[in-house]
Amino acid sequence: MRATRSGISLILVMFALSMSLVLTYSFIQTQSVLTQISENGARRDLAMSAARAGINDALNRMNSLDWAGVNDQYLREFQSDSDGTSTYSISFQAPSDSLSSVLEIEVHSLGVWISAENNNLRSEYQITAKVRLVPRLKGRTILPGDSASATDQAANPGDFDVIRQYALFAEEGRNSLILDPCDRIDGNLWLNEDLVLYEDPNWNSSVRSTFLQDLGNRLVTFPDGSSSLSDASLQYPHPIAGNITFYNTPSSSIQQDLTDLKINWTTTADRPTIPSPDYTKFSTYQLYAGGPEYQAVSVSSSLYSETLKPTPTNPLGIFYRNGSINVFDNVVIQGTLVAKNKIFFRGKGIHVTAFNWKGATGEPLVPDADLWPRLPTLVADDVEFERNTQTTIEGAVVCHDDLNGAGGSVSYPGASAISLSGTATATSIEQPHSTVTLNEFRVLDTLTSDGQYAIWLNTTGMGQTGATGTWFPIVGVDSLNQQLTIRGEIDHAVPTGYEIKLHKQTLAQIRGPVCAETYNFNRLNEWVLSTSLWNDRKNTWEVGNDLRTLLGIDLLGFSEWLADPLNFPGWDTYYQLYGLNLEPTLHIQHLKDQEYRWEPPLFQPYDDGDADSEYAGYRWSLIDWKEIP
Repeated sequence: MRATRSGISLILVMFALSMSLVLTYSFIQTQSVLTQISENGARRDLAMSAARAGINDALNRMNSLDWAGVNDQYLREFQSDSDGTSTYSISFQAPSDSLSSVLEIEVHSLGVWISAENNNLRSEYQITAKVRLVPRLKGRTILPGDSASATDQAANPGDFDVIRQYALFAEEGRNSLILDPCDRIDGNLWLNEDLVLYEDPNWNSSVRSTFLQDLGNRLVTFPDGSSSLSDASLQYPHPIAGNITFYNTPSSSIQQDLTDLKINWTTTADRPTIPSPDYTKFSTYQLYAGGPEYQAVSVSSSLYSETLKPTPTNPLGIFYRNGSINVFDNVVIQGTLVAKNKIFFRGKGIHVTAFNWKGATGEPLVPDADLWPRLPTLVADDVEFERNTQTTIEGAVVCHDDLNGAGGSVSYPGASAISLSGTATATSIEQPHSTVTLNEFRVLDTLTSDGQYAIWLNTTGMGQTGATGTWFPIVGVDSLNQQLTIRGEIDHAVPTGYEIKLHKQTLAQIRGPVCAETYNFNRLNEWVLSTSLWNDRKNTWEVGNDLRTLLGIDLLGFSEWLADPLNFPGWDTYYQLYGLNLEPTLHIQHLKDQEYRWEPPLFQPYDDGDADSEYAGYRWSLIDWKEIP
C-alpha cells in the first residue's frame, strides 16, 4: 500500500516538473517573439523615419533651383550604426491620364533599413506624395509671402516681347506692307520701310486722293478739345486703326497718304528683329522646364476635314510638319500648327486657335487659365492665304519670311437672307466655341447651324482702335434659350451690339499679333477698274452731291457713295449686289494683351540670381499623401 502511494507521488512530481518545463519554454518563446516584434518595429521605424526624411528632402528640393526635374533620382544615407544602415531613395513620376493632371508629379520616397550583419535582413517603408505645380503667373493676385517680381513664365528670346505688342510687325523689305481696299488692321504697326497703300485699283492721283481723304474725314474722330492724331480714334472699316512706327522715314507721297487718312506715325532708331527659329523645340517639348517630355503630333502635307486637339500625351496641342502644309476645307485645330516651310490655307471653314486650357463647358482645366501664356498659333517660314479661303486664326502668328495672299471677292452662300440685330453677351467654352446669349427675344427658326450665317459682335480695341468688331460663324442654335454657339473665342460679360447675317464665304481673319519680314495682301479684282471708269465714278458722285446741295440734303463721302449698290445700274452683278464697299475680306486684330511664349516650355523655375532667394525655384501644392509600411 505504501509502495503504491510512493509511485503516485512520483508521477505527480514528474507531471509538475513537465508542466513547469512547458510553461518555462512557453515564456521563453513568448519573450523571444516579443523581442523579435520589438526589433521589427524598431527597424520599421528606422525605415519610416528615413522615408519621411526623404520625402521632406525631395519636396524642399523641388521648391529650389537644385531640382533637376522628373528624371532626378537619387539615394542618400539617413542613419548608420553598428546594427545597420537606413537610407532613402527618391524618384519622380508624371501621371498622364488627363489634361488637368499635366502639372502633377508623384514623388516617391522609399526608406530602407539593412542589417549590418545580414544584408537579407531589411525593412522598407514607402511614401508617395502627389503635388501640383503652381506656376507664378503675371497678373496673379499677390498674397503674403509672395512677390510680384517672381514669375515662373519662361523668358522670351531676343525682341519677341517688343514685337508681340504690335498687331503687325514687318522686319524687312523695301515694300514692307502692301494693302488694298477691303484689308483692315486693328492695332499698332511697326514697318521697316514703305507702306504701299491702295495702288492696285488703277485710279489716277485725283481719284485716289479723294477716296483716302474721305476715309480720313468720315472714319476718324477726335476727343473734345483735341485735334492731335495721337488722340484720334479710327473707326471700322478704316484700313489701319492704330499708330505706325517706321524704322526708315517714309517717302513724301506715303506721308501724304497718312495725312489724308489721318493716321499717326513716328520713326524710331531701334530696330527689333524676329528671333531665329529652332523647330526642334516644337517637335519634342516640355510644358515646364524639368517636366516630362512630349512629342508633337506629326501631320501630313494636306489636311482636310480634320479636328486636332490637345491630349495628355500632347498637352500643348503642337502639330508639326517637317515641310509644307496645305490646309483645305473643314479643318479645326486647337493648338499650334508648325511647318518648317510654308503653311498654305486653301479651303473653307478653317479655324486654328492656340489652346486656352478650358474644358467642354468652359471650366478651367488649370487654376488661373485666363492668365496662362500661350504659344503662337502658327509657326512657319512662310504663310499664305489663298484668295478665296475662309480661314480664322486666333492667336499669334510667327512667320520667319513672308506672309501673303487673301483679298478674295465678297460672296455669300445661297441661303435665305436674314438681318437681325440687338444686344448680347458672350462666354467662351471649349475651344474653338463660345456661347452667345441674346438679350432681346428674336425668332431664330430660320437660322441654320452649318456656318452659313454669322454674328457680328461689337468690340473695342487698345489704343487708337475705335469701334470695331468681328464676324463669328454660327454652328449651333438654341431658340428656346435664345442662345447661339459660335466658332471663335470671345468673352463679353457686358451686353454689346450684334448683327446676324449671311456669312462671307471669302474671309481671312487673324485675331492676334503677326510678325513676318514682309506682307503682300492681294487686291480684290472688282476694285481694278480702268482709269476712265474711275473718273466716271468720281464725276457721277460729284454731280450727285451738287444735286444734294441744291436740295439741302447732307452730302455723301466718296467711299460711302461707292459702297451703295444702287449707284452701279447696268454694271456686272457683283457691283449691283455689293457696290464697292470696304467690308474687309482680310482682317487682322490685336485687341487684348495676351501673354505669348516664343517656344516651349511655357514655364521655368524663377531665378533672380540669388541661390538663397526665398522666391527661387518652383512652387508646388500637396494634393495627396500615401504611406505603405
